Amino acid sequence: MSNQTLTANGQSDASITQSLWVNRLEGMPGVALAFLWGLAEGTFFFILPDVAISLLALLKPRHVWRQILAATAGSVVAGMLLFNWSCSNPRGAHEAVAKVPFVTAKMFERVHASYRMHGLGAVFLGPLLGTPYKIYAVEAPEFLSRAAFLWGTVPARAERFLLVWAAFGIAGALLRRFHKWTVSQLAILHGSFWAVVYACYWGIIVFR
Repeated sequence: MSNQTLTANGQSDASITQSLWVNRLEGMPGVALAFLWGLAEGTFFFILPDVAISLLALLKPRHVWRQILAATAGSVVAGMLLFNWSCSNPRGAHEAVAKVPFVTAKMFERVHASYRMHGLGAVFLGPLLGTPYKIYAVEAPEFLSRAAFLWGTVPARAERFLLVWAAFGIAGALLRRFHKWTVSQLAILHGSFWAVVYACYWGIIVFR
């Protein structure tokens, strides 16, 4: 016999616990997490806010737009901090970002080449190419004004968040509708997916 206890309406302790953390992820705690994650990844953290956004998109996609706005806002703050730092101390800002795990000298070279070729458009290409936004932010003062970089940051950061929302929202809806996947199964799938993605991404960076 199962050791799970049931409430008066037939819910198990496990299902109640799942509902609580999913509701928190969907609510203001999740919005705050997205903002802080966007701020952290835009400066010195090395895991994308897409991880949190995609989990909520997989489970409860309706309100993910709030997390997208929050993560984008956090990224804008991060970008301005690095931009301003680079204006006053370009060498120090560059060296700080260069020390972030999995940031390489080749990435800086690609960002410089992209800025020279595309100008502001480089900021839009970065999220799609897997190049950390923080490099674009710290190198931007050489190529862009503060206003141009700020203007470009918002859609540039939001574009991939929106793609993640769409992809994981559709996948979650299909798995729930046709295969009756539970919250636990979707969460395990989500964790496994990102573990594989980052293992491959970091492996490519380390070994090429």
